[in-house]
Amino acid sequence: MSEENKPSEQKTAEGCLDWIITRYHDHWQIMGFSPYAWPAQATNLRQFLRFLEAEHIAAIEAVQRETLMQFQRWLYYTPSRHGTARAAATINRALGAVKSLFRFLHQEGCIAYDPAAELEYMREPQRLPRDVLTPAEARKVIETPDTGTLIGYRDRAILEVLYATGIRKRELMNLTVEDVDLEGELLRINGGKGAKDRVVPLSGIACSFLESYIKAVRPRLLRGRQSRGLFISLESAPMGRTTIDQMVEKYARLSGVKKKITPHVWRHTCATHLVRNRANLRHVQEMLGHKALTTTERYLHLTIADLKEAHRKFHPRERGSGK
Repeated sequence: MSEENKPSEQKTAEGCLDWIITRYHDHWQIMGFSPYAWPAQATNLRQFLRFLEAEHIAAIEAVQRETLMQFQRWLYYTPSRHGTARAAATINRALGAVKSLFRFLHQEGCIAYDPAAELEYMREPQRLPRDVLTPAEARKVIETPDTGTLIGYRDRAILEVLYATGIRKRELMNLTVEDVDLEGELLRINGGKGAKDRVVPLSGIACSFLESYIKAVRPRLLRGRQSRGLFISLESAPMGRTTIDQMVEKYARLSGVKKKITPHVWRHTCATHLVRNRANLRHVQEMLGHKALTTTERYLHLTIADLKEAHRKFHPRERGSGK
């Protein structure tokens, strides 16, 4: 690092890290990483900044492996702003941001060695999704919207897409009309997690509702305005995060299904039902946009209902025989 670009030893940790975060953000954009992931990344780096300030470390070159291990302990023992203990996944996300930053600094020649290279993540408990819908519950919620109204028809189309594809909420918000291939019964999902695009199949019924929505309902919601967004709000603009959350919650309540249903619950439900019907895990992985197969494998555990049924039918003790 040249002397004119190198932060002064007299600068505070805040000033030093602010400069580094700006440079790292430029790198993030150049590499084409997802802009939606940056705010969380920046928040974790600011958290690291506060730790350095508390430790009176003003230069990034002064950070050692022991410093980062101490940061890891600080995350574990210091309550969050809500006064609760941090989950392992939360701590690992913070560590991941710091590891990525130091890897970048080392590659750029800003530091002589990477102190975060051998930093180990916490072991995370393998928790299963809780509120997965049964097929009957899913159908009950999906059929709740009043398709005789513009908004009701739009919402039915959205619920069909959520269930058919397991799409993430952010991905749903980014859909355009051009992403829908009605003839091929396919949906293109752009800029998914990790800035990856993918193409997923649509169910025949989802295509049917989408076709009618695009041709007859969407133009009336736009009221002459121009928009590339697929799903349009009452304000003739693409639907936002809060609107989608409220819509999903509303139909869950109106349907009478006593589960907390979010867009992500629909994602879990889609994956679970595919696995229960013996879909190939690799296919489910591709459909959901999972980076690793291990993420998809957790849905195998959700087939316990099938396992219990098989146990009831075929285990000798369940059949009343001791043999």
